[in-house]
Amino acid sequence: MNVEIILLLMVIVTAWHMWSRRRLPASRVHGAIDAIVPAYNEELCLEASLRKLLLSPYIGRVICVNDGSKDGTKDVLERMSHEWGEKLLAINQENTGKGGALMNGIRSSKAQYVFLTDADTDVPPESMALGYLLAEIENGADAVGGIPSTSLEGAGLLPYIRASVKVPMIIMQRTFQQVLGGSPFLISGACGLFRREVLLKHPFSDRTKVEDLDLTWTLVANGYKVRQAYRCMVYSQEGNSLKEEWKRWRRWIVGYAVCMRLHRNLLLSRFGIFSMIPMVVTVFVGVVAYSLAWSRLIAVFGLPKGLLLAMFPLSWTLIVSLIGGISAWHHRKLVFVPLASLAILYVFFAYAIWIVHGLKGLVTGREPARDKPTRYANVVE
Repeated sequence: MNVEIILLLMVIVTAWHMWSRRRLPASRVHGAIDAIVPAYNEELCLEASLRKLLLSPYIGRVICVNDGSKDGTKDVLERMSHEWGEKLLAINQENTGKGGALMNGIRSSKAQYVFLTDADTDVPPESMALGYLLAEIENGADAVGGIPSTSLEGAGLLPYIRASVKVPMIIMQRTFQQVLGGSPFLISGACGLFRREVLLKHPFSDRTKVEDLDLTWTLVANGYKVRQAYRCMVYSQEGNSLKEEWKRWRRWIVGYAVCMRLHRNLLLSRFGIFSMIPMVVTVFVGVVAYSLAWSRLIAVFGLPKGLLLAMFPLSWTLIVSLIGGISAWHHRKLVFVPLASLAILYVFFAYAIWIVHGLKGLVTGREPARDKPTRYANVVE
């Protein structure tokens, strides 16, 4: 089965699912959610992100946990606490890691529902994004994730390339996984709504560097109803350099490999077969397919023409240009259409990191140290 047939199948399944969920309106219940924001050295972007959450009608209170920051994060929180009063609870603690910071915030909450997000993430207060998450919870879900898109504020070329295909591909992948596997692959740490009681029973852990993936699979293993809401979108910062992106993708991929070891009892379940395993199988099939294609085309056409034909076949260019058109409409950026073909860079990133680091993590269960992404300042309106 080639890539065109797989993508066509994903499009059909996604379209059917989106059509079936179209009648589920956003919840109109306001003030029922506490937002939990862990913060470690987030001085540059924290204020803008918190203000958006504080202005959301769905948020009753924002709880920001300063996890031993060494920059001006504490000063930002002190100033904003004076301005917002009881609406913003600032907690300062010694560094415990992201999982520990999240659990401190969750235990400090009194709300029935908690929304977990990152300090660099923009949650538009004027949208009904959180309302769509809450609607899924009211419809029986225990945990529901939104779609993490890309913040283009201060972004360079690499975030634009990533954003050219990110939203459509995440929607298709996670919808496909939910329909076939019973649950989406992941509730992103940038955008997840949970019944608070569920997280108190199954708390976050810092045993991996991908605590959101570890938690998602833990909830699936314990029979909780995990869903996604494609109409909830948030906007997170991306890396602006190849070095930054390599580090981020290394953390995600090695963490995924380690989680497969930790949750190996899920591998032969419906979720494992249709959500966990295909992600890694696709990589190894892709590596073999590209190796054969490169060898054949380079032998026939030589360098550099053969390499360019292997990297940018006509079928790939047409498909991702269409996907880029969807992103162009969403972000109102026509440049995404020609940039979409360059998203092949991230495919090669994934392949290379799996070969260099992922297999080692799968065998040893060890991860590299967690690198703090470089933040850039958001504009505070």
